[in-house]
Amino acid sequence: MKYIKRILCVAAAVLIFFTTGCGATAQYKDGVYSAQRAEFADSGWKEILELTIEDGKIVKINWDAVYKDDSIPIRKKQYSKSGLYGMLTVGAVGEWYDQATAAEQFVLEHGIDALNVTPDGLTDAVSGCTIHVNDLDYLLRDCLEQAKK
Repeated sequence: MKYIKRILCVAAAVLIFFTTGCGATAQYKDGVYSAQRAEFADSGWKEILELTIEDGKIVKINWDAVYKDDSIPIRKKQYSKSGLYGMLTVGAVGEWYDQATAAEQFVLEHGIDALNVTPDGLTDAVSGCTIHVNDLDYLLRDCLEQAKK
């Protein structure tokens, strides 16, 4: 009988643990948040980010950039997809949009801290991503700060 009581007690504790999530609540408010760098980089691009949170979790990241003037009237992802950005012509492992999308997906799957940005703005965590991700990290953290409960 003592053995059955122990089993029931453990089963009840496990049930409570899984149904209450240890009393944890969603860390972030649901919504769409955006952030952008204050200034254009020397390259002429200004990084921007839009982050969607549902049920307290990040569900969508759109990291992109806008150009400083009308000479490039489309955003960086689209410019890169069109082949005009030209990273492949200089020996990069992929176009900017491919690498940016890989970094976004990595953060969705593993979290922002797993990005492990080095002091020079790069990451070894994302396979096939050789672009600087320091702005991604900075803008994500800005959006998450906005979304704190």
